[in-house]
Amino acid sequence: MNHDDAPKSLVDLVEPGSTLMVGTESTFGALEFRPLTASGVTADRIDILIDTSAPWTQHLVDGSRAYVTMSDTRKNTWMSLDGRVSTTTDDAVIDELWTPFADAYFDEGRDTPGITVLRIDGDAGAYWSTPSGRIGSLISMVKAKLGEPADSGQSGTIAL
Repeated sequence: MNHDDAPKSLVDLVEPGSTLMVGTESTFGALEFRPLTASGVTADRIDILIDTSAPWTQHLVDGSRAYVTMSDTRKNTWMSLDGRVSTTTDDAVIDELWTPFADAYFDEGRDTPGITVLRIDGDAGAYWSTPSGRIGSLISMVKAKLGEPADSGQSGTIAL
């Protein structure tokens, strides 16, 4: 696998609508991971619409650590991100992130009480990728086995 000297940004790796595994600390200090959907992405932050009536959200404290992983098998891209949590209930931010998917997820649509934006500001991250599709993956594995690892995919740090 080729190490890429040009770091990629979160925008290059994560699209709104991507499913992420997000780990936050529980009451006991252990990490609890759950699948959440990215609502918005900037160069260094992922925004996720959440419902604060869910019990796990009671443990969210601004500044606490969050860990995000993503496996996008459509693009053969994987990512790991370490960051810090913050939340906002700013109506303008929520409206900007609102989609038909969010409308279907929240029981009362945009009028659901407790809609909050979970923000994860990245501190450090890494990514890995291989050529897309089954044939592309197979070719990259063969090239790596034959001693051409530069053609087998890329990895690097996320520019934050």
